Amino acid sequence: MNMKLSAVAAILVASAGANAQTHPVFDLTSGAFANPYTFTVAGPASVVGDTNSTGITWFGVLLQSPTVPYTALDTNPDDGFSFSGLSAGTYALTFLGSGSGGYGGYYTVTALVPEPESYALMLAGLAAGAFISLRRRNG
Repeated sequence: MNMKLSAVAAILVASAGANAQTHPVFDLTSGAFANPYTFTVAGPASVVGDTNSTGITWFGVLLQSPTVPYTALDTNPDDGFSFSGLSAGTYALTFLGSGSGGYGGYYTVTALVPEPESYALMLAGLAAGAFISLRRRNG
């Protein structure tokens, strides 16, 4: 029984990550900078990430959308950043700052509502797990 629950939990965790898209960012810069990364979400979503800056005197992450009313700024992204409550639309995640050095990190866009493909993958995994379980019981 415990083995069955572990297999189901592993399948659910694997399918939950199917909607996340992680994007690396890195830039060596000198002077003032504003580097945008654009993405589109189909429904409710959130963006999380983390950065590491060296030699930069001021650093921030700005999230704006030209298609929906949304603007948010994190002035200390080196301790991680998170923007939630995103609705369907196009967004620009802009890394801004000044100084001589560089920054690196990542951001992950996660859909809060699974897409139909995720449900199909989860159901296929559950069916495969049930099939294996039945074969072991009958064999």
